[in-house]
Amino acid sequence: MSWSSPPSDPSRARVRELSLKGPAGRLSARLVAAPCPILRAVVAHPHPLYGGTMDNTVVQAVVGRLAAAGAAVLTFDFRGVRESEGRHDGGAGEQLDLLAAERELEGRFPDLPHWLAGYSFGAFVALARTAGGEAPAADALVALAPPLAHREVPAPGAGAPPIALVTGELDPLTPQAATRGFVSALATLAVHEVVPGAGHDLNATPSPGATALEAALERAIDALLRATGEPGRAAGAAADRDQLSRASRLP
Repeated sequence: MSWSSPPSDPSRARVRELSLKGPAGRLSARLVAAPCPILRAVVAHPHPLYGGTMDNTVVQAVVGRLAAAGAAVLTFDFRGVRESEGRHDGGAGEQLDLLAAERELEGRFPDLPHWLAGYSFGAFVALARTAGGEAPAADALVALAPPLAHREVPAPGAGAPPIALVTGELDPLTPQAATRGFVSALATLAVHEVVPGAGHDLNATPSPGATALEAALERAIDALLRATGEPGRAAGAAADRDQLSRASRLP
């Protein structure tokens, strides 16, 4: 399928719908690529049994911020979600789905730094996959609202990549007491961003425009770029965002 440019996207990122070969069958996926990507990233969606898909609003906010920072971003539906084949596997099989998506993106952009991101159940899957140590090794990880009150979420140890944690101030599934303990266990934490007044949905909105979540994501991404030794890229991404913001305000 040919590339297309969404007319409402000021970053000129190109979008392609894909069908990936997963361990339990085909996986529906979408690739959003900046014109000259500086990194690649796979984003995992929230719990499939509670309506989670790659079209989730938080997931799309992450995709937008990563693309604005210069990433080629792959999202996908876990096994058993919509057109993706297979059945929900409680997280174990979903780690293999994530790994398949990572290897697909590695094949398309083999020389770029590799990032992972996940929201809620997707954060659990990404953290568990990182802790497992399978290749390709991630260079950075963004974990949004891991469900600490709902399941045992692994905290990758000293050999893990830099991690950015984004949580909601009032999230009952990621309560502050549990978050403090989780933060203390993250040996490679680069930054912890708290979205003020936000619950588990992180106050994400489907409408375009600056939000507290998007601001937190920008800071998290910039912190990871610095932590991975790419301060020039961090500065360049910030400059690009400023330019895009000014362009979006032109009549």
